[in-house]
Amino acid sequence: MRGEGKVGACRFSSQQATPLRPAWLSSCQEPAGAVLPTCSIPPTPCSLLQGKDAQGPGDFPCPVCSKAFPLQRMLTRHLKGHSLVKKHVCRYCGKGFNDAFDLKRHTRTHTGIRPYRCHVCAKAFTQRCSLESHLRKIHGVQQNYAYRERRAKLFVCEECGFTCTAGDEYYTHVWRLHPGNTLLHKYLRKQGATPLCFLLYPGGYYA
Repeated sequence: MRGEGKVGACRFSSQQATPLRPAWLSSCQEPAGAVLPTCSIPPTPCSLLQGKDAQGPGDFPCPVCSKAFPLQRMLTRHLKGHSLVKKHVCRYCGKGFNDAFDLKRHTRTHTGIRPYRCHVCAKAFTQRCSLESHLRKIHGVQQNYAYRERRAKLFVCEECGFTCTAGDEYYTHVWRLHPGNTLLHKYLRKQGATPLCFLLYPGGYYA
């Protein structure tokens, strides 16, 4: 029957790991007599195709550069960086990115917006992870979070640096000071609202 038959060891198993042949290939198998593709990029491991979370660090290597990640979502985001098509372009210098977060992080180098401030020395950072690293290395403050625990969301106005922890407060701020902001109009369309709602409810619009 189809799918049955003798299974032989992968012909990569006897070869040493290289940048294009990571170590996980030593454990894969293929049907006897199968013809390997001629592509120089090795096949994706089964754990990636099934969408399972990693059981330990480095379980999700990049098939292009062999950099390993502890979670598949991190690898998926990393793979966008290998794409030649850049969907998000910096309005200040024209540099392109495949991820909206990377563009936001880059844009802050132009605007100088640093919303994450150290409560010990008042030094500010563009990213939360940079602040947490600073607290750990400089002040010895360890951030204790449970596995996959989400940090409190901080809304940041990329126009002026205003920050708050409530979405209604953030969008009200944007409507009052930056009415042409594209994120505001996208939010209004999603909520089925119109700019008039912010005039009727100056304290924030509630659907």
